[in-house]
Amino acid sequence: MKLWDKGTAVNKKIEDFTIGRDRELDVELAPFDILGTMAHITMLQKVGLLTSEELEQLLPVLKQLYQRTRNEGFVIEEGVEDVHSQVEMLLTASLGDIGKKVHSGRSRNDQVLLDLKLYARHRIQQVTGAVAELFSALQKRSEAHKDDLMPGYTHLQVAMPSSFGLWFGAYAESLVDDMHLLLAAYRIVNQNPLGAAAGYGSSFPLDRQLTTELLGFEDMSYNVVYAQMGRGKMERSVAMGMASVAATVSKLAMDACLYMSQNFSFISLPDELTTGSSIMPHKKNPDVFELIRAKCNKLQALPQQIMMITSNLPSGYFRDCKSPRRFLFRLLMNS
Repeated sequence: MKLWDKGTAVNKKIEDFTIGRDRELDVELAPFDILGTMAHITMLQKVGLLTSEELEQLLPVLKQLYQRTRNEGFVIEEGVEDVHSQVEMLLTASLGDIGKKVHSGRSRNDQVLLDLKLYARHRIQQVTGAVAELFSALQKRSEAHKDDLMPGYTHLQVAMPSSFGLWFGAYAESLVDDMHLLLAAYRIVNQNPLGAAAGYGSSFPLDRQLTTELLGFEDMSYNVVYAQMGRGKMERSVAMGMASVAATVSKLAMDACLYMSQNFSFISLPDELTTGSSIMPHKKNPDVFELIRAKCNKLQALPQQIMMITSNLPSGYFRDCKSPRRFLFRLLMNS
């Protein structure tokens, strides 16, 4: 039985259309869903909605489930709607009715929003780490080649003297601006939505400050209506930050393709990093850079797609709000 089941049969085609690949994508959210549940029940015990004994039974089982997600041993079983239902089913199978109490004062709306924010926060941290490494590599190259001259181009015509140091350094500095955008997105992501429920709060005496601290959020979404109304904005902000990095990397890949061609011959790649031709054995094709360029350009389209989905929605929750998460997954899984 679905948690939202209203007691009447749903057409199978309608169910397939509305759920789509949700179960497959939800596996990515599993560790974050469990961490959110652990924080939520710790808070429930503090405000008197769970006993200490119930909390002591729930936490070890949740920790075991969390380890399964880290070892890729967590699956959403056939017939189970989503990650939230799978976790509740496993808790209930292990502990009985105590497992059902973990959702007291919590809606699927604020639960999945929490999962998405924790997931996005984690992936932004990973991406910013990779960007910082690329920045350092470019800076080192910039210093090493500051005296190696190259032509400076405008309109692809030779214009002024330049250097490879300037060229490498330009991309390093571009990444600094990209990091500013990523960190701005991080600040939007790093706000706790728990307690907003379906967008109108809960009558339960929830301690939102406690879950904010337990989950390491910098702040919370204070207005419960905005917590849900902001769906789409969070995804778009992350997409814009990632797209900015993608634009820099795409331009770098384009330069690399140009500069290794015979018309420029500024750089070369070892044979193992290039591909050949079935009929022209002399070819050294920069397929890696071409595919990087293509992937980066696809990522740059995502902010516009997310914006168009959510741009004309009134306040409150609508099923449209679920669509941007699929773009967010595509973005973060390919970054």
